[in-house]
Amino acid sequence: MMEKFRDVAKKIIENSRADHTEVFFYRLKEDNTRFGESRITQNMAKDITQLTLKVHLGKKTGAVQVTLKEDLKVGEILARAMDIAKSSVEDPEYVPPVEKQDIPLISRAFKETEELSPKSKAEILKEIFEDAKRNNLKVAGLFTNGLYQYGVFNSNGLEAYYETTMASFSNTVQTETSSGYASDQQEDVKNLVPQEIYKIAKEKALLGQNPRDLEPGQYDVVLEPLAVADFLVFMLWTMDARGADEGITYFSGKLGQKIFDERVNMYSDPMSPLNPSIPFDSDGLLLRKIDWIKRGVLENLYYDRYWAMKQNKKPTGRPFAMIFEDSQKSVNDLVKQVEKGLLVTRFWYIRYVDRKSITITGMTRDGLFYIEKGEIKYPVKNLRFNESPARVLASLIDIGKGKRVVGEEASFAMYMPALLVKGFNFTSKTEF
Repeated sequence: MMEKFRDVAKKIIENSRADHTEVFFYRLKEDNTRFGESRITQNMAKDITQLTLKVHLGKKTGAVQVTLKEDLKVGEILARAMDIAKSSVEDPEYVPPVEKQDIPLISRAFKETEELSPKSKAEILKEIFEDAKRNNLKVAGLFTNGLYQYGVFNSNGLEAYYETTMASFSNTVQTETSSGYASDQQEDVKNLVPQEIYKIAKEKALLGQNPRDLEPGQYDVVLEPLAVADFLVFMLWTMDARGADEGITYFSGKLGQKIFDERVNMYSDPMSPLNPSIPFDSDGLLLRKIDWIKRGVLENLYYDRYWAMKQNKKPTGRPFAMIFEDSQKSVNDLVKQVEKGLLVTRFWYIRYVDRKSITITGMTRDGLFYIEKGEIKYPVKNLRFNESPARVLASLIDIGKGKRVVGEEASFAMYMPALLVKGFNFTSKTEF
């Protein structure tokens, strides 16, 4: 596909009369199997390649997005983009396209993942459904496999291409009074074991039956990696240098300061085997390893190309391939350290309360358990929290083993550990 993308981009760029021209490609070839009530409810397949063309006339930009087809009319889409650019106002924050860079051409695609058939998935699901029915359980979720290809080309000579496959399985197991959740995603489908993922969700659901009331308040908590990912992403979204420089974020004036527990080390590295990712940003900027937080010190903030140019800094690219350094301690090892507290499977419906302090609110979901003297004693009904990731990272008791997860709040994978946190603030309770 790299050759096809390059040929189309070359034809467009050669025929463009704009000052600068950029061509972006994204191919999504994906098969989804949805299931609910312990049966398959839907099989979907799609194979779409989007082409986005941007032309620049001075500081004016025109953009057109089309579906890439064999009969692509290059002249027509160029004319449309040029008309839009001519009719547009100048962008005061315009930055010319990325210069030519040596970006490695990387393929992390596995043929077996791309070609996993609905029939093969159905055979795996049949085994899971039969077990669920034997145990009077209901299971619902999504089983996905796909090929994803990205390309960025421009009139400065930039050529960037990346492809990967992904197989993912997520499921919620329900009893009459509880639910349990587990998920996993792997580039190579041979490393994905849906039966084991189902087993984890099943055990959560069975353990969570007949939950008890618990008064809200401050509790020491063990957060599983999925809960950590959905919680911390709200902090990552505020780690931009511009917001800090303008005094509107928690990180204003804190660069170079120790603001978290010294065991907090967070970095992004698209080449790391812990969380491999696309090696370039959406505009084709090469992404390198960057330490964001090191030994609790705020080392870097995100600079887009405009703000980097304005502040005479180097652009960083967005921290998609985030990794939070972990330990070898299991979730159970963390639970053993808790005198009185809670084990949280995951959060959902999280929203900002105050962006400046990164105070957020949300609810627990699919497994909340009371811990006493290092043991899980019983399940409790879900609680709402009001809390700040900044305070949490400054109040760590311990860090556990990490896992590559994709949460509900962010569409990109992160490598996050389990965390043991002191005094997590729960504000209200529910009836379920």
